[in-house]
Amino acid sequence: MIEIDGSIGEGGGQLLRYSVALSVLLGKDLKVYNIRAKRSNPGLRPQHLTAVRTIASLADAEVEGLKIGSRTVIIKPRRKPTGGKLSIDIGTAGSISLLLQATLPVLLFAERDSEVVIKGGTTVKWAPPIPYMQHVLAKLLRFFGANVEIELVRRGFYPRGGGIVRVKVNRIESLKKVDMDKFRQVKEIRGISYVANLPVHIAERQASSAERILKKSAFSNTLLEIAIDYRTPAIGKGTGIVLWAITDQGILGADSIGEIGKRAETVGEEAAKKLIRELEARAAVDEHALDNLIIYMSLAKGVSRIYARKLTSHAETALMLCKIIAGSDYSVKKSDSGVIVEVKGIGLRV
Repeated sequence: MIEIDGSIGEGGGQLLRYSVALSVLLGKDLKVYNIRAKRSNPGLRPQHLTAVRTIASLADAEVEGLKIGSRTVIIKPRRKPTGGKLSIDIGTAGSISLLLQATLPVLLFAERDSEVVIKGGTTVKWAPPIPYMQHVLAKLLRFFGANVEIELVRRGFYPRGGGIVRVKVNRIESLKKVDMDKFRQVKEIRGISYVANLPVHIAERQASSAERILKKSAFSNTLLEIAIDYRTPAIGKGTGIVLWAITDQGILGADSIGEIGKRAETVGEEAAKKLIRELEARAAVDEHALDNLIIYMSLAKGVSRIYARKLTSHAETALMLCKIIAGSDYSVKKSDSGVIVEVKGIGLRV
């Protein structure tokens, strides 16, 4: 049985979700202890229970310690992931995106194609909003040969949640390695500025502010188009904006979420400045996308190489976990402008 100290690296929920995903994918018994030990409310929270239960169920895994506040979980997979039709209710405004981060790799290697309906939060602080998952992560997975479609049916905001997302995943035999270097050309910059159960001018002001900042940047000659969405059904009130730049190497994303007392112009400006930082580094993917792609690099056959602006603590943790559990190897080469992450994948096949 592989044992993982849940306090290593960033020591949060991502470590637990990725550990369980790798356990199920590889059919390896796993024990995670000291779960979220560095947090003010250590142990499992409701959103973690849902993620672990969902991933474990795909492999009919035996699970111990699955309760609120538990600091140790043991997973014993009994079969290969099944896939198929799933319905998941996180039960709170817990992030659907964070659940997907760990569940998608498992579903890609399942026995059959999957269609999953998930209920929870679609725009949640400290997590990528669903439009980022649609227009950045899902598109980046195509570089690995994976096909994932994400449909936003209903938005859900903190604290009520209630958002609905439908996801279709085509099973895959194996993942392709990727080689994504500094980009030479930005082909276009797009975005979605959205508002729910609030005046539409908020979304318009977010978009205008983002456009103003981007047009002042060195990338002002690039095709720029930000759509306004105020029609998608929603539970609760909320706003946000997601931007993405398509280059000759990859896709860079950035976002910002509206809050009470936060001006719409500030929301748009934040997202634009985040995107400009990534563009100025000529990164192939943004720093948060890299967090998500480590597991795919580790499962692909051969050496994958990605240039990014920086390596986050989440990415470092993912690299360590994949090495310990999956047996992949990696190197990180830092420069003044960014980092090159190389991962020698295990070439997982089903």
